[in-house]
Amino acid sequence: MRVQQRLGFLLTTRSSGCYTETIYTLLAKGDDRMSDPVPKTFIVDCPICRAKVAAIEHGCVRRSGGIDHEGEPHYGISVYLGKCPKCRTILVGESQQIGIEHYDSYYDEWADAIRVYPEPPKTFTSERIPKMVSESIAEAVRSLQANANVAACVMFGRALEAICRDLLEPAQTGGATQSTSAPKRPVMLGEGIRKLKDKGVIDQRLFDWSQQLHAFRNVAAHPTDITISREDAEDLRSFVYAIIEYIYDLTDRYNEFQERLTKKKKKKKKKPK
Repeated sequence: MRVQQRLGFLLTTRSSGCYTETIYTLLAKGDDRMSDPVPKTFIVDCPICRAKVAAIEHGCVRRSGGIDHEGEPHYGISVYLGKCPKCRTILVGESQQIGIEHYDSYYDEWADAIRVYPEPPKTFTSERIPKMVSESIAEAVRSLQANANVAACVMFGRALEAICRDLLEPAQTGGATQSTSAPKRPVMLGEGIRKLKDKGVIDQRLFDWSQQLHAFRNVAAHPTDITISREDAEDLRSFVYAIIEYIYDLTDRYNEFQERLTKKKKKKKKKPK
């Protein structure tokens, strides 16, 4: 482990396997270890200002990746702690390493920080959520934090369309009859929402909300003069989150509850009198 003082920061470096961990903390004013400080910043979305800001950095934990003994790359992660320069909100951002020095880049490269505090990204408990849905939501959240509201709406709409296809299209299975039959047209968003309502998967309130969502997605996906605000994109996000929780998470919790209830009833019946 190596400890250094650099321009008002206390820097600690430690190697572990193919990773290099770096921790640097801003020294307080008056600290004997303090030299001429140069403010460090990181770009992150502030939920109060609703804009990308250059947060004043107060500390960082970085785990730089590397190449293992088999030549496989392992990418690292950085976590930043800072404050918004305007509203002074405490912000924590997480950045993934996207390039390793002398492997796929001339130097270590890092993606833009994604805010993880306050208002961390939404997490879901169900393992049935399709990969396409998860990937679309992750892309939408990144777009929203970058103030790319149109792109966020498109990706949220893509996530909802993927949900419709997951629930309405039967699983593809191999076989002779499958190969000779003409491929079916995939379920589109508007049609999928109506079918979910007809099948009782969503109630009238979710259906009405989804109609507005569909309208926003169409506006975002086509060249029009209508603008989409951040509030519109956030409403769209709230709906997609709500429908995922309703269809996947709550259904799983209900099924688990029913299974526990059934097991309890069976145990009571087996008890000797």
